[in-house]
Amino acid sequence: MKKVLVALLVLATVFVMADVVLMWFTDGPDFDIMQSQIAKFEKTEGEKVVVLNLPYYLEYKPKLAAMAKAGSPPDVARETDILPWVEYAVDLKPLIEKYTGMKFEEWLDNVSFYKPAFKKIYEKLGKVVGIPYTSDAHAIFYNKEIFKKAGIEPPKDKPWTIDEWYAAMKKIKQSGAARYALVYDFSPYRFSNLLYVFGGGIWDPNGKEITIDSTESIEALEFFVKLHDEDLMPKAVWLTGDAPAKYFQNGMAAMYVSGIWMLAQFREQLKFDWGAIMWPYKRQRAVMTGGKYIVPFTEKGAKLALFLTNQENLAEFAGKLFLIPDRKDLADKVVITDPVINEIYAIVMKDLNESGRGSLVADWYDPDTAAIVQKNRSVITDAIKSAVAKEKTPAQAFRELAKFLREEAAKSK
Repeated sequence: MKKVLVALLVLATVFVMADVVLMWFTDGPDFDIMQSQIAKFEKTEGEKVVVLNLPYYLEYKPKLAAMAKAGSPPDVARETDILPWVEYAVDLKPLIEKYTGMKFEEWLDNVSFYKPAFKKIYEKLGKVVGIPYTSDAHAIFYNKEIFKKAGIEPPKDKPWTIDEWYAAMKKIKQSGAARYALVYDFSPYRFSNLLYVFGGGIWDPNGKEITIDSTESIEALEFFVKLHDEDLMPKAVWLTGDAPAKYFQNGMAAMYVSGIWMLAQFREQLKFDWGAIMWPYKRQRAVMTGGKYIVPFTEKGAKLALFLTNQENLAEFAGKLFLIPDRKDLADKVVITDPVINEIYAIVMKDLNESGRGSLVADWYDPDTAAIVQKNRSVITDAIKSAVAKEKTPAQAFRELAKFLREEAAKSK
């Protein structure tokens, strides 16, 4: 508690020095682009912006929560979720036309093109909590050189089945082409994609019942545990928080489950031939989409947020970082000429176009159900970890988790 109070006092000093305070976390090489756009805002508006750039999971998330609860949030913050900030964020609806010149409904339809749940949240709450910024998709990157050494050629026109993917991982390990076949981001959100391809989920697709203890969901966790047990994946990532990307970057892992927000960073850093494969499936095709939001807590923050998400700035940001801009009117205005990125995009978009979305919205974005999941991210993570660590069987871990989530859902009614 003392550390939080000290941090808040330091931030209060920063606030005095600025006209607008922006909290930011960096995803790859995006900081310089954001800073150049901030400089344009300062020159145009004559307002000083101070940027607090913090590591997301270690400092950013708890600090932003503490600031909001203390009644001293930044003016605007970059975020992955908007539901946690409903109580604290400024309502953008009366400010849209003032700062964009667009009628509200036109703006709402435009920015909810890639994030339909955003519009549903507005319709449920009657309040616009943030602004969709960029969209992306979960992806499986692979090292083409390791695959070649192992004598493996992934299919281009259709995905592997889970059994075929597992056989390829075993072959990579047995060939000695790489220390590990796969590394997987430490995130319950990322893990969910595995749930969906097995036919499971946290909620059922209609958001009526918790289904994390279904046969299909438990089978997904059993598969995940098996990959760790057979040393096809490094246990250090999920059990100790070791950074996953380095295993792929250093050639220790042949594949990496992350998202296309890594493309700009990988294009700069990777020294080997690489690409992406379609998501393997057991019972259904599924690729999770996600992205970032900008959440204003004051009108000053809203002014900056709407500047960063205007046509010119968002097209520049998305184009340089190989992301999908969250504006329908930019759908054909961001052109990517890089051949490596274009190849990966073609595979990811084919996967997205052929995949069913299932319970993605109910789990992570529906205002009636997603709040339960987002509030209990750490509980979900701990359940997965307990199975990987052999503290519980996958069935025990997910049945206990289901009981807990049902109790949480009952409390919220």
